[in-house]
Amino acid sequence: MPATSSFVLRCATAVFAAVLLAGCTGEEAPSPTAAPTTPVASTPAASGSPTEAPTASSTAEPEIEKITTPPAVPVDLKTPGKVGSKAAVEYFVALYGYTLNTGDTSLLRAASTETCDYCRSLADGIDAEFDSGVQTAGDAATINVIRQHEGESTSSEHVWLMELHFAPYETLAADGASVESKGPREETLGLVAAWDGTRWRVADYVDVVELDRSS
Repeated sequence: MPATSSFVLRCATAVFAAVLLAGCTGEEAPSPTAAPTTPVASTPAASGSPTEAPTASSTAEPEIEKITTPPAVPVDLKTPGKVGSKAAVEYFVALYGYTLNTGDTSLLRAASTETCDYCRSLADGIDAEFDSGVQTAGDAATINVIRQHEGESTSSEHVWLMELHFAPYETLAADGASVESKGPREETLGLVAAWDGTRWRVADYVDVVELDRSS
């Protein structure tokens, strides 16, 4: 595991002290529904016919591609209220995979307030990985569930609690050797969005050990 991995979003919930927040309102993203399959009757193989062994190409894991296109900037970032703050948090999460894969931390820093120590540590950690020659492919983050914690929110700061889905990733050292790889997973995390008078930006993190999925 890279020395700087504690700075990246995928490890955030393991780094900071855990807190459990309740009394939330929000929404759950719809779960993907598998397409119905039609059963196919098996046909006995002809007597004496050889069974074809699976080829390497059919059993190999698909290659993890780098994320090189940044997400679109939401128009709602400049909208006061809940809609704008939610857009800021969603944009920050969407930027994570692009930033980690390209080393371009400028958009992530612009989506954060200057006082956000967590945001700065995240961006600085990614910069350090790239400076050392470490490269990462994959690990895009998407939001399964997002809820506003109204009890901890104010008119200018909104706390959002989330369950995130992370795509598989692989980290390579400068010499091309695989350093770390991991499959898909779910993690919980909270982010604070702050209104600066003109737009919403991420201002802090909130660590979450469990997210109530009930309405």
